[in-house]
Amino acid sequence: MSSDKSDCGRRTGSRSTRGEPATERSQVYAVEDDGELRPKEPSEVARECGCGRTHTRRTFMGATAAATGALTLGSQVSGVAAEEPEGDTVTIVHDLHTHSEIGEPGEPNIARYWNVVQEQLGDRDDAVFLANGDELGSSTISFFTEGEHKIDFMNDMDLTAAGVGNHDFDYGVEVAEQRFADSEFPWLNSALYTPDGELFPETEEYTTLEIGDLTVGLFNVVLRGFHGITDYPDDYEQRDPVETAQEMTQLLREEEDADVVVCSSHTPHETHFELAEEVDGLDAIFGSHSHYTMDTAEEYEGTVISEVGYAYFHLGVMTLDSEGNLVSWERLDLDEDTEADPEFKERIEAQYDELDEELSEVIGETAVELDTSGSITYGREALIGNLLTDTMLDLHPDAQVAFQNGGGIRTNTTYGPGELTAGDVLGILPFGNEAVVFEATGEEILQVLENRIDTLPDNTFGAQQGQQVGGLQYEWSGHEEPEVGDVYVEGEPLEPDETYVVSTTDYLKNTAEDYAPFSDAELLWEGGIVLGPAVMEYVEEHSPVEPELENRILRVDEDVGSYRAVRREDGRTLLCFDVPEGAAEIGDAETFFGATADVDEDAPDPVSAEIEDGLLWIGYDTGDLQQFLATTDAEELRVFGEFEPDEEHYGYTDTDGDLLELPVAAVYDGFKLKATIDAASPSLRED
Repeated sequence: MSSDKSDCGRRTGSRSTRGEPATERSQVYAVEDDGELRPKEPSEVARECGCGRTHTRRTFMGATAAATGALTLGSQVSGVAAEEPEGDTVTIVHDLHTHSEIGEPGEPNIARYWNVVQEQLGDRDDAVFLANGDELGSSTISFFTEGEHKIDFMNDMDLTAAGVGNHDFDYGVEVAEQRFADSEFPWLNSALYTPDGELFPETEEYTTLEIGDLTVGLFNVVLRGFHGITDYPDDYEQRDPVETAQEMTQLLREEEDADVVVCSSHTPHETHFELAEEVDGLDAIFGSHSHYTMDTAEEYEGTVISEVGYAYFHLGVMTLDSEGNLVSWERLDLDEDTEADPEFKERIEAQYDELDEELSEVIGETAVELDTSGSITYGREALIGNLLTDTMLDLHPDAQVAFQNGGGIRTNTTYGPGELTAGDVLGILPFGNEAVVFEATGEEILQVLENRIDTLPDNTFGAQQGQQVGGLQYEWSGHEEPEVGDVYVEGEPLEPDETYVVSTTDYLKNTAEDYAPFSDAELLWEGGIVLGPAVMEYVEEHSPVEPELENRILRVDEDVGSYRAVRREDGRTLLCFDVPEGAAEIGDAETFFGATADVDEDAPDPVSAEIEDGLLWIGYDTGDLQQFLATTDAEELRVFGEFEPDEEHYGYTDTDGDLLELPVAAVYDGFKLKATIDAASPSLRED
């Protein structure tokens, strides 16, 4: 990559604030012959460059070959390799991102992960182990330790450096500062500053490593909207990831004379392409906020992007040459057969033994399966979401509406039917967020519903509504711009000027950016009750709990309006609608269902759905429909059904310009249509 190296002076490490001398913890490192890192003495740090290299934009090394390297039993490998490079290289082993989990003994865990890391470090004299943040918060254990347990492990893992992430601030800035101070490795943070403009305490703005004749510069960026997704105070500063990366890359190139510049990223997958396009001189990006897992490294605009998912399932190994070209890339996949480091294995067992008595207590039962997968809690109404929001509504007699963000529901696993333990609930809700109740206008509720929607084509995971609700029913759409349709509270249309009583957590009300319309509301009740224990008590009192899907959250990709004609045949009442413009095929009748504004009302479901002569005919059992019309107070019956989207019609493309395979979101097999039936129409009633 091209860079201006007119200033060849090199400082020894990172700065605590811009323009000030390096802190005591700032350091340039050297890699010994045995692969161990040691701080370089000042006399060993060159004062002039003298490398004579031209740093040019590189071409991705696309030749595929069998990946090499020693593998522990049970590990699998995916990767690319190239010809043996000339000169020195740097190998980056990455990247933890474990949300403070240490893993269960019978699954990929920190003991297995550390064993594989040691093999990779031991096999390479140019290798360093780097992390990209999210190590202190959001696990069951961290509910009790506030991340201290994870620092104990990380201090024994030969980490060269770790970038910061949002979950490192889950327990507030004071806890984060203490954990950073307790670490025996530097935490990189290039974007987070105190109200006084000082770099966040106990972090380093960047660092440089001396590996052979190479100088490698490292820095960190975090996702936009940092204040809204963790306990990071409003008066603390966050700087834009692109602007930060531009400044850090230029500084490392020009002032630190770095041959290779690497970013430890805690930004979404999409932002990496923005960084690659906008930041000249950035050789590689590793990590992610998105838990995205690549099958091979990707080169975009001359920058290598390496993402290997979340926790202990994968380890990335990326080798770059002296000009930042990709030499080889491997993704090592761990499973329950991967050999574990004996000492770490014992420590995992001891850690769980300490918590076992409290966590194993059975608090009740669930009669249904509760799935906490992020694709579900973000993408549609979920039984676990209904359980949590029902708990919130139960906390205060006046509460009408409840909100739970999808990201606050953790573990990505299923529970039941069967017993629920304290550990189950605290694993699902590991944060210490307290329940609060306040008043909000209908307009503020509408804004929050809209704020939470992720849209196509921008969101990696497709269109998602992003949250779970109680006491509320609403329609939503996520095409280009977020849209919210019919909204009902307790069966009545939401009125923008009316006031409603809302129950949620203090984090959502006071901190989360998407819920900012609630931030100034005066509290009606603040009981000091943490949501996790509140759910435990609710389960105990209502055991066995049996939440139901109640059509609280209704996706609408195409609205086909009211029926155009009606006919009766073979005991069915057939209603005629327009076919959705973007439909390649209509789903089976089993994908269609009816709903009214009252979530407790048993609305009839269609028995057929067919296209005839370019029109959609939805059929009802005539007897069932007549019984419903005779007893309902609803003004209309809404019908929702599935259709296969025509990808060319929608024209959504990925970063390579290829058509997206719709619907993208994993919890949907197709797009959703909405049709409306006037429940008072005389044409529906039999003579």
